[in-house]
Amino acid sequence: MEDTYVLEVESRDPLRVLGAVFDGHGGDEVALLAQRRFPALFREHGASGVEAALRAAFAAIHHEAKGLPGGAVAAAFWLEEKRVTVANVGDAHVVTVGLEGTHQLTADHRITNPAERERVLAAGAVIDGPYAMHPRLDEGLEPTRTLGDHKLGEVGILAEPAVSTSLLSPGFLIAASDGLWDWVDPSGVPGLIAGATAANEVVDLLYREAFENRGSEDNITLVVVHVP
Repeated sequence: MEDTYVLEVESRDPLRVLGAVFDGHGGDEVALLAQRRFPALFREHGASGVEAALRAAFAAIHHEAKGLPGGAVAAAFWLEEKRVTVANVGDAHVVTVGLEGTHQLTADHRITNPAERERVLAAGAVIDGPYAMHPRLDEGLEPTRTLGDHKLGEVGILAEPAVSTSLLSPGFLIAASDGLWDWVDPSGVPGLIAGATAANEVVDLLYREAFENRGSEDNITLVVVHVP
């Protein structure tokens, strides 16, 4: 199990929540570093604004991970009342399910994203199946943006997150690793969680669907917040 997560409820009324999912690869050291350092780093840079604080926290974790084996993808959020700001590198995602439908708030950083494919190829990566490979090191990854993995920075594997801010309608905010999203498309989530009224119900329904019904063989980590 190389996944870690953060879930800190600062207040319930008004609702303020800091959360993140970190999915490690090549070991769990970078994911554990991110779990330990992310909350403090985010708050350390809070005076510069939420989006800037998320960018700064990711950059600092990436810097502190130098020398550690492997890396981690990440999806993080700051939720404040009816507004959420998200940041991600890689294939962990934040999705909202509410009155206005289902929305994936994060970017897909894999070579299946044409812009990411073009970017890593321009940096010297070689494509081998789903992987962006370093031709000299014979190492590669599916995600094209990660924390850590410093040697792969030579072929465009970046730690720069996609960051955005959105308004929320009542429903659920779901952050999860690719152990869920590779098996359950966000568009199918409303039907799977119909009738759920609490975050722990959503976690249980989605986990069972991915693991028991669809045979996910990857680590599955979910962080769910009920937005009233």
